[in-house]
Amino acid sequence: MEAKREKDACRALALSRRRAQSAGERHAHSLALCRLLESLPELRDAKAVLGYIPAGSECDLRPLYETLRRGGVTLAFPVTAADGIMEAYVPGDDLVPGLFGVPEPDPRLSRRLEPEALDAVLVPCVGFDGALRRLGHGMGFYDRYLARCGRAAAILTAFETQRLACVPTEPHDRAFSVLVTERGVFRK
Repeated sequence: MEAKREKDACRALALSRRRAQSAGERHAHSLALCRLLESLPELRDAKAVLGYIPAGSECDLRPLYETLRRGGVTLAFPVTAADGIMEAYVPGDDLVPGLFGVPEPDPRLSRRLEPEALDAVLVPCVGFDGALRRLGHGMGFYDRYLARCGRAAAILTAFETQRLACVPTEPHDRAFSVLVTERGVFRK
């Protein structure tokens, strides 16, 4: 119970910092982040990538997605279900509001990708720390999905303002080996 309270307090702090950025700052930081992501060997050599559509004040990686598409990369996005399961779908048509109102591919009109088919997964977060531990929204969608992605590089993306002194962890939480913010690429 203590870890949940600590995580909730850290979420509130990181979200307030992220939301405090102006739209112009978020846009500039997102563009810088996209340029850094383009330089990663994990993405340069990728054939299939799971991205995400930004929700609220999250990093906007859509400029990167255009670059990936032009390079022939198959780009998928998450589809979430009420049972806590997330799957990757290549959009076949316009995106539709998903479980939490975030645009998602319509599974009836899109092609599902198996987790093993992915070369990289771009992972958003609420907050992170110097040990590259991720703090999400607390629903476990990415934790469960990444456990199924045996060979995919998991790349954490965030604005530097989301950096926390320490992210409280539980046994199911994982640290990442690569994080990209507008200020650089950080590896463990």
